[in-house]
Amino acid sequence: MHQVGNLNMLEKIGISGLKTKDYGFKVDLFTKEEDFIVQEIEDDGHVLSIDSVSHDNLEDQKDFLAFTLVKKGLSTQEAVKQISRFNHLNIKRIAANGNKDKNAITAQRISIFKAKPEAIKKEYQRMFLKDFVFSEKPCRIGALYGNRFTIIVRNFEGSDEKLEEAKNDLINGIQNFYGPQRFGSSALNIDVSRAIIARDFKKAVYLLCLEDREESENSRQARLLLKDVFGKFILDDAEIDVKAADSALQNLPYSMFSEKEILSALIKNRHDYVGALRLMPKYFRLLILQSYQSYLFNKVLSSFESIEEIPETIPAIGYDMHIGESKVYEIIRKVMEQEGITSLEQLKIPQIPEASLKTFEREGLMKPEALEFKRDGKDLIISFSLKKGSYATVLLMKVFDL
Repeated sequence: MHQVGNLNMLEKIGISGLKTKDYGFKVDLFTKEEDFIVQEIEDDGHVLSIDSVSHDNLEDQKDFLAFTLVKKGLSTQEAVKQISRFNHLNIKRIAANGNKDKNAITAQRISIFKAKPEAIKKEYQRMFLKDFVFSEKPCRIGALYGNRFTIIVRNFEGSDEKLEEAKNDLINGIQNFYGPQRFGSSALNIDVSRAIIARDFKKAVYLLCLEDREESENSRQARLLLKDVFGKFILDDAEIDVKAADSALQNLPYSMFSEKEILSALIKNRHDYVGALRLMPKYFRLLILQSYQSYLFNKVLSSFESIEEIPETIPAIGYDMHIGESKVYEIIRKVMEQEGITSLEQLKIPQIPEASLKTFEREGLMKPEALEFKRDGKDLIISFSLKKGSYATVLLMKVFDL
């Protein structure tokens, strides 16, 4: 059975207090990508379809071309990079409302600045584009209501009574943790964010480009070569073999587009680590740089001893947060102390303003909407909707004690 999260990974992302219950279920999860379907829900309640029928509306040409991206077995970053490469577009012109799971079939909205639909309607690998429309505004992180999930649980064993009990528990609310996929492979984004907050931009570049992580064998071998060529160049300010560096960069898989841009920039301006980091598209930077704030939130949420204690909303720790006197702020103080945050000003990064972590309120409990369990032979089909920023994997960990 595919494991959504193991204890080591959960600790890395700040989850140490997931209140699970043993319902006695036995399941096989995520045996294939078709078992996990994610469809964005727009602000007006419209659920994006995963079928291939396209309904275009291109009457009024505006600055942004928006469309639905349906993908299978690709992360949003990989899909965006493919659109960029196939159409010779600067990746910085492409934006999305959110980051969707890789091991799934997903539908989400994407926008491109100053693009013509006839120029990008091409064949792609493991994805297609549809429902083109011109828009006055680009997509942006969080510009949606939420997501609709359909999950097929194979070889399900469990009683109807326990299913009803689990359904009631979920409807009443479970901890609204950030799930494992929020933090990138091996939760490396947290360490990159820590380095940036410590103003150690050299270390951030090293981690981002050269540190080992879970990835394909092709990417792993390419990264090992990068480490061999660039490791001492970054860490020890050693001279670099320009010919070897150029060869290593030219042979990178396209999925390592950001690594190529960052390291190429450092060859030209070897100590401009801030400038190199900012070459990443803003969308990618935000996913990385906000991961530490998500980790802190998980640590705070883990500190409540029971579901009943969890407040309706919890502030995410940010540089502009006003620390009050309630229990949640008592917990926040302890988490800050554990993390070595002596001043909230540490979370404000003048060198990379978009990396500055501003506080916001996040719901303490996740309450799935339109939750249904349906048996289908030996399988169980689970369908539900979650508001933006909530993770289906957390719900699965709760129900199946993964």
